[in-house]
Amino acid sequence: MTNSTVITKDIDISLADSFSTAYLIAESFELNQDYKISFNQFLFFKKGKGKIKIDGEDYPISANSLILIAKNQVYSFQANQGLAAYSLCFGDCFWERTPVSANNCKATLFNEASAHQFLQLQKEEAADLSSLFNAILVEFESADYTNKGDVLAAFLKILMIKIANLHALLAKITDQNDHKIYQQFIAFLATDYKVSHDVAFFADKLNISNRKLTALCRKHADKGAKEIIQLQLVVEAKRFLQFSSSSIKEIAAMLNFSNPYQFSHFFKKNTSFPPERYRKQVTGFGM
Repeated sequence: MTNSTVITKDIDISLADSFSTAYLIAESFELNQDYKISFNQFLFFKKGKGKIKIDGEDYPISANSLILIAKNQVYSFQANQGLAAYSLCFGDCFWERTPVSANNCKATLFNEASAHQFLQLQKEEAADLSSLFNAILVEFESADYTNKGDVLAAFLKILMIKIANLHALLAKITDQNDHKIYQQFIAFLATDYKVSHDVAFFADKLNISNRKLTALCRKHADKGAKEIIQLQLVVEAKRFLQFSSSSIKEIAAMLNFSNPYQFSHFFKKNTSFPPERYRKQVTGFGM
């Protein structure tokens, strides 16, 4: 879809009383359609696989993925393979009905939305949240009665606290899990550096966002993911130049550069030497 045909929709028009919940199936997740929301939203995916872009950042989604979208953020679906999810939307005026004891949880999650945008739940955690989302949906679709809004607000408070606690628990084990993911990235890079030079390629293999992968790399290697990929390419290029008789054109192809000029520019930018000069310097031979 070209930029000229993209229409940003404001879904707030469809909200009744600043609260809405539904179970959405695949047809609801239109691809490449930008949505700007003026409320807060949870999307809890029960089935399928796909990808969602939020404020320019891609997140892979699958069963038990929980997505948080804050007011004024823009999102679109980039892939949809049978997705199905609970959707819960609420405005600030509805949140005011919830007990104040949950205010810190709401502020933590939605005021720092980018830090809490995506959470992949384990089966037990997912089952607990699934039951709660379903209970809220059943209540929402039931016949109206006095104080029904207060009951939904109480449910929303419970949901908010549980999700905030899941993020807190995740933070406690993040060092161990993050290190494992980082090690997986390094292992993938060792075999797939010829396949792709893009951070997104490796993030997709790890089922995390580009931003998450870059943060892990900075934490464990004090370098961004892109820089680590480039360093791997430089190391491999040096090995080819020093220990093989392959031409610059052949080396460029083996390292998956589109042409020798792109490879030469990359190598010089990262080593200060053109590849021909580097080879001559380390081997004593020219081309």
